[in-house]
Amino acid sequence: MKQWSHKGAEWAYDDLGSGRPIVLVHGFPLDRRLWAGIVGELATHHRVIAVDLPGFGQSTLGQGFTISSVADDLAAMAESLNLGPIVAAGLSMGGYICEALADQHPEILTGLILVNTKAEADNPQQKDGRNKMLELARTKGSRAVADEMLGKMLSPTTIRQSPQIVRDLRAMMEAVLVKTLETALIALRDRSEYATLLPKLKLPVQIIAGADDVIAPPAIAEAMHQSAAGSKLTIIPDAGHLSPLEQPKLVADAFKAFLA
Repeated sequence: MKQWSHKGAEWAYDDLGSGRPIVLVHGFPLDRRLWAGIVGELATHHRVIAVDLPGFGQSTLGQGFTISSVADDLAAMAESLNLGPIVAAGLSMGGYICEALADQHPEILTGLILVNTKAEADNPQQKDGRNKMLELARTKGSRAVADEMLGKMLSPTTIRQSPQIVRDLRAMMEAVLVKTLETALIALRDRSEYATLLPKLKLPVQIIAGADDVIAPPAIAEAMHQSAAGSKLTIIPDAGHLSPLEQPKLVADAFKAFLA
């Protein structure tokens, strides 16, 4: 593990391999361990940076964040680490951050990988859901949030056949401090709309969806694919919202084919 100090926060990250740099951005309420099953595969030919966002994993929260501010932070991190142009890959919340990065700092990107994510902002019903989860986090803590989310995150196949993944995911989610949950839920609720960005992108885009994802279903990924001209779409079988955790080999293969 390495650390990067920025705006009062200590960012934990892994920096493996060499070659074309790819930055991996996890979802909510997770950490960089989401990518553990694919990092080694990618690092054979690429420099792989897997970050813990502020407050998650081994990073500290510092001043807090928005989706837009984290995109700025990642651009600053890329400059600080002398990464040069990068491929940015993000899952769910991480995908929103990568979309913001493409909007705010397109000059640092050579490719974009959007995994189990969306481009639209929250609608009123979804905002209400964020507010209810905020209240749940504040009154009952991280374990209650994990209880609420876990069944929606994984495919039925994973839940049935991979109890260790279920245990690891629960531990990851329960470790997040309530202040971080609050900060992230507000950032998610108030994020910008990026659907109009997709048709304007001038760089290669890979979109990955889990066949059993109920949070960002394949139909959403298909719509994003149609919107982003020239993009590539990969549907991962027997995977829910966390395809890199559930089907790491298939996701690594999709990444490698895109990066090649």
